[in-house]
Amino acid sequence: MNDELALLESEYDALCQRVKPCASKYTLLTERQDNGSPHVEFSGGEYHYIVTERGLDLESRSTADRSEILYWMVYDLTFWMGVAYEFKNRIDGPDVRRVIFDHWLDLMKKADLAFADRLKVHIAETLDKNPFIDQDPLG
Repeated sequence: MNDELALLESEYDALCQRVKPCASKYTLLTERQDNGSPHVEFSGGEYHYIVTERGLDLESRSTADRSEILYWMVYDLTFWMGVAYEFKNRIDGPDVRRVIFDHWLDLMKKADLAFADRLKVHIAETLDKNPFIDQDPLG
């Protein structure tokens, strides 16, 4: 792992420890896994955030801004933590995104308040295009 990725991993670990402290270090994947998980590469002065599965590149974004790549990484981690939380605490009736988005935002606030502000905007834009659809639990 090069120096740039080692520094990124250290900063990522610090942010993740704020979200969910644990004894072990949060690691940064730097090689493709081909299982749908993201990894980060650094070349040409840019970070490359790449998601691969079964030999296909599903997503690829690049930036020279370390804060931006950290946002992308923490955004994905906290989103999936929000999904897991909703699944364990499912309530019939309300749109599941209500719980996911609330928990996701709470987790992001723990990591970084500026990241949380960006996420609020993203959630608002998502809901403008796709409003909550609540179901009557009684049918």
